[in-house]
Amino acid sequence: MSLLRKIVWFIEGHLNRNIGLGEIARAVGIGRFHATRLFGAMTGQPLMAYVRARRLSEAAKVLMGGADILDTALGAGYGSHEAFSRAFRAQFGLSPSALRDPAASRTLKLVEPYPVTDTHSLPDQTPRKVSAPGLSFAGISGHYSVRDVSGIPGQWQRFRPYIGNIDGQKGRVTYGISYNFQSKEDFDYMSAVEVQPGSTAPDGLTTLTTPAHTYAVFTHEGHVSGVSDTWRHIYDRWLPASGLHMAHAASFERMDERFDGSTGNGIVEIWIPVM
Repeated sequence: MSLLRKIVWFIEGHLNRNIGLGEIARAVGIGRFHATRLFGAMTGQPLMAYVRARRLSEAAKVLMGGADILDTALGAGYGSHEAFSRAFRAQFGLSPSALRDPAASRTLKLVEPYPVTDTHSLPDQTPRKVSAPGLSFAGISGHYSVRDVSGIPGQWQRFRPYIGNIDGQKGRVTYGISYNFQSKEDFDYMSAVEVQPGSTAPDGLTTLTTPAHTYAVFTHEGHVSGVSDTWRHIYDRWLPASGLHMAHAASFERMDERFDGSTGNGIVEIWIPVM
């Protein structure tokens, strides 16, 4: 059973109480950070937001059957009528009592269990471990939600004219850096090149310095549009099988001379920070 399937299975079996991120992560044998990144990468939605939506959706079905609101709240793991009503209104935009109107029930947007299917089969990989020094980057950075990363290709288009024209640039290797995971829902992504430490970025660009770290390095081969499948396999299968544990630090997509930026074809290395 894949990690995603285990996560969804555990959530579905515990919708009657307030389960937390730590409990979910322990149940499937991974860290909290790994659990949030895995679920976000594979489903496009934040893990704990999904948990809340599922609990409230099941509660809404019970209410539509005519159940008492307080009994439903307690059965869904909420300690009071008030707490349940606040959460319900935040999720659906109406109060639990509104479901007494059949018209409200028909327009309710319920969240059903995530349909877990196996990802496309990819060759097994044994990652190599790399101890990298602190690195300095210059590039264009954007803020994204795990729900929508559609702006990243356009960000790369805006960055490409800068490549080779940045003072202090070291070679022509490009990096897609995911970092600054300050919440479970969003992160920053930088399209970048490595630069000499202390370099000043041109107008329109920003800089980023990462500390020395150890990485597990995987490879994606083919068109870059399929890189999300490789990320899913890393989080769901290869990383757990490696016996390594993901660290709360920046991850890289590293593109050297084996990758053709004009066609999107070639090899992309994926560097995962590990402890």
